[in-house]
Amino acid sequence: MKLFDAHTHIDMKNFQNDREKVISRAKSKGLVGMVTSSIGPGSFRRTLGIVDKHRGYIYHSAGCGVSQLTRNDADTIISLTRKYASNIVSVGEVGLDYHWIKDAAGRKAQEPLFSDFISLASELNLPLVIHSRKAEAEAAEILEREFGGEVLMHCFDGPPAVAQQIEENGWHITLPANFTRSRNRVEAARILPLENILLETDGPYLSPTEKRNEPANIEIGCKMLADTLDLPFEDVAKQTTENALRFYNL
Repeated sequence: MKLFDAHTHIDMKNFQNDREKVISRAKSKGLVGMVTSSIGPGSFRRTLGIVDKHRGYIYHSAGCGVSQLTRNDADTIISLTRKYASNIVSVGEVGLDYHWIKDAAGRKAQEPLFSDFISLASELNLPLVIHSRKAEAEAAEILEREFGGEVLMHCFDGPPAVAQQIEENGWHITLPANFTRSRNRVEAARILPLENILLETDGPYLSPTEKRNEPANIEIGCKMLADTLDLPFEDVAKQTTENALRFYNL
């Protein structure tokens, strides 16, 4: 059995005291790899060291904290991504956040930064990993207009109509290990073909347990998806892992 965590944040301070044990637990649960998303310039630099230490097992997606992103940080992340492009597997998470940003002007101000990351992914021929909290339809509209590459809607929680739009575009979604708590996510799991679904923890967030989330919990998410689709666990593990390796070109 092979599993893969398609999106986590292993560089965060939540893991600083036991990161190596976390990685060992992931391996013991059958994970053959994980993609960790940096969320700012400092996070990017920390991730470089982690990836170098665990080359061939941990991979780097260069992203940002969407709701708190400044122009200066965006420019720095873009510059770093260009510099280390050979060690980057995707651009993201990037996108729009309407959950934390409530005012219309603040929401509109996110769009130029989003477009800059879309252009970066096109320039580097990398897939995009999208954060679109409460802004799934708006992010999809921009992507349809500006990007022709591979798209992964991270932690997708949009309405069924947007899930259908994702399916029609041939894009992918990730489901977190606690996805059955969301009706939209369960519906998306049924709308999208299994070939377009990846599993993630988004650790340390979105835990399926009362403890901190970590990559080993991909096993829980896989069991939930298998139950939701009434498929064997082994089949779902195999397909979602193949999907992740294909999407990230690993």
